[in-house]
Formats: sequence, C-alpha cells, structure tokens
Amino acid sequence: MKYSITILSIILFCSISCSSPKEDADVVSNPVITAPDPTIEYGFEVDTFLVIKDEIRPGQSLGKILSNYGVSFSQIDEIAKKTRKTQYDVRYLKAEHPYALLCLKDTSEIEHAKVFIYELDKINYVVYDFRDSLKVYEGTKPVEIKMIEDAGIIEKGSSFFLTGASIGMSDRLCEIISDEIYCWTLDFRHVQPGDRFKVLYEAKYLDGEFVGVGDVKAVYFNHLDKDFYAFPFNDGGFDDYFDQNGKNLRKFFLKTPVKNSRISSRYSKNRFHPVQKTWKAHKGTDYAAPRGTPIWSTADGIIEVAKYGKYNGNFVKVRHNSTFSTQYLHMSKIAKGIRPGVHVKQGQTIGYVGSTGLATGPHVCYRFWKNGSQVDPFKSKLPPSDPIHESSRNSFELFSDSLAQMLEIIPYPEEL
Repeated sequence: MKYSITILSIILFCSISCSSPKEDADVVSNPVITAPDPTIEYGFEVDTFLVIKDEIRPGQSLGKILSNYGVSFSQIDEIAKKTRKTQYDVRYLKAEHPYALLCLKDTSEIEHAKVFIYELDKINYVVYDFRDSLKVYEGTKPVEIKMIEDAGIIEKGSSFFLTGASIGMSDRLCEIISDEIYCWTLDFRHVQPGDRFKVLYEAKYLDGEFVGVGDVKAVYFNHLDKDFYAFPFNDGGFDDYFDQNGKNLRKFFLKTPVKNSRISSRYSKNRFHPVQKTWKAHKGTDYAAPRGTPIWSTADGIIEVAKYGKYNGNFVKVRHNSTFSTQYLHMSKIAKGIRPGVHVKQGQTIGYVGSTGLATGPHVCYRFWKNGSQVDPFKSKLPPSDPIHESSRNSFELFSDSLAQMLEIIPYPEEL
C-alpha cells in the first residue's frame, strides 16, 4: 500500500512540475465573491438597521421608550389611538417582556426608531411598523419541531405530575393530558401506584432550547388495569380526542368556566346577598379566581349577548342549542371579537375575571339555562358529545390503529 502511494505521489509531482511556463501563464484565477446571507430576525433584514434590545421596565410605557429614540409625540399618539381597544393596545405592554427597536443606521446624533417589536413570549411577538403608515401585526419565530416519545410508571407516594417531571415531561404537557384530554375521563388526583402511561407529542425548540408543547398525537393511560386511549381526529370540522372505540372524550360541557378556581357560592334558592344584605335566590355558581383570569365558554355555541349591565357588570350569554344556554357575569372585560352572532368553541376565552356590576370581589357568576329556566348544572343531566360519525369510522380506525402501534413500541423506563 505504501508503494502504491509513493508511485502515485511521483506521478502527481511530475505532472505539476513539468508543465510549461506558457501553460502557467495562461491560467487565470477568477475568484468568486459572494455576499454573506442577510441576517433575518423578526422577519426583517436586521443588518440594514441598528438593533437595540431591552426589556420593559415596571411603569415604563411605549411613549417613554420611543421618545428616547427620535419618535415624535404626534406619532406616538397615533400609535396609541390606532391600537386602543384592540388586542395590540400599547397600554397593556407588560413589564419584563423583551422588546427590540429597529433604528436607522445613517443618523449621526440620535438613533431614529422605525419599528418596535414586543415579545409576547419566547415564540410569538407583535410588530409595530411605523416607517410609513402604521402597520401592526403578529409574528412567530421559526421553531424546530421534534416528535417525542415518553412513558412512565407511577410509584407509591408519587403522582402523575411528579412522574412526568422525573422523565422530562413539562408541566404544560402534563396539564394538557390531565386538564384537557382526560379531564372528563380520569381523576388524576386519585391515580394509583402501578398506573402507567405513554405519550407521543410534538416539542418546539428555538435555537436548541425547548420552548413549548405542540400537538399531542396520542396518549395511553392504564388506570387500575383499565386502558384509556386518546387519539385526536377531525370529525366534523375540528379536532376532538376519541378513545379506541371512537367515543368522544370531551363532554358537551366543561366542568368549570375558569381554571384553578374555587366555588365560593353555589346555586341556591335562598342565599344572603353580600352586597344587598338580604335573603334571595342565587341562580348561579360563583367561581372565585384572580382578576384577569381567562373565562371559557363551557361548550360550543353562538354569542347571544355581550355587554355591560348595572348588576351583571360586563357579561356574556351563549346559546349552545335549542335546550341549553350559559351566562358569565362580572367580567373585568369582554374578550376581543366576542359580540352577538359570533360562533365560539368549547374552551375559547370569552372574557376575563373581574368584579364589575354587583360584586364584592373578583369572580365569575356562572349561570345555566335549560329549556329557558335557570337550573343547577351540578344537578342536571347533561348530554355527552357525539361519537365518531359512521362515515368517518373506517378512516378513524386506520388512523387510531397506526397510532396505537406506535404507542405499543414505546418502552417504559424499566425496559430501557
């Protein structure tokens, strides 16, 4: 082998050293010069700007930020007026959120800001572009999606959340499984040692850092030796989770219109009113929660009323079908876009907890109508959600069988 390499080296040397001077003179070097790729951030070629990054300080307004970077008070006023009462209202920028300013590079005395970017979270941001006419829009940073498999076995003295954390599952993923997928099927406060689970889901990464959970593709939970599967399937226009038999895991109504709340007052035909100081019927269920907590529509429906009333404060009423309607009182504000005639989905935010109207503290009074009369939802027989349509059953079975096989081969920690 060494011999072969030596002979080849001599041949190459001779072919190079024996070339004539004329041939060398004819060789022309034409180097290719390419411009570096522009740096793209927030959808802009940031190389063409002076970029200033910081985070909003407590008590700091957009006006205070922009006035330091050559933006006139009239332009600041225009931004404030045009975004007022929209989801981009600059009065509600939150402290400690990062922001970026894109400024002109060709100024000598002061950086003149032309674009303000407010980061809602690690992935999503809002652009206020005032180079010409004001443009305001949302953007999303490019994220890498990875398919992740996890499996765990609950041990004595542990819980689903602790077990999930021990194998690297995020709290948000555990919340989706317990509070959104299985909330009508399993009570995760009473899981038992030996219960086991598997999950197949999307994880979002930004510059190599985990930044959020994407779609949950399939879940298996074995509780007291009984199997509970969950497969997402679009059957009727939107995704629901169904079990292995095609039954819908979602009930017609959510158990509660607000998360992490407590019932401060139940439906009663005779309750002492804390404001009016008199005994009267209380035809609703009060859920105490921090001010600003999102309020959800407990079922799909059409907005009937969304307005302010003297006693109800800001409130919304939703008609779900010819039998059921629900009402949500004392909101601090009604969510953007919620108005009569709008279709809402179960779990959609329709307002935020407050104490407007006749209320002593932040809560939502949840009222429930059946056939035109207010009733106690906890004592009423409520309908289930529809199972898979027969026209979709073959497609669903092929889909769910393939996911079940993928779950089957995910090993438990003890099997690794």
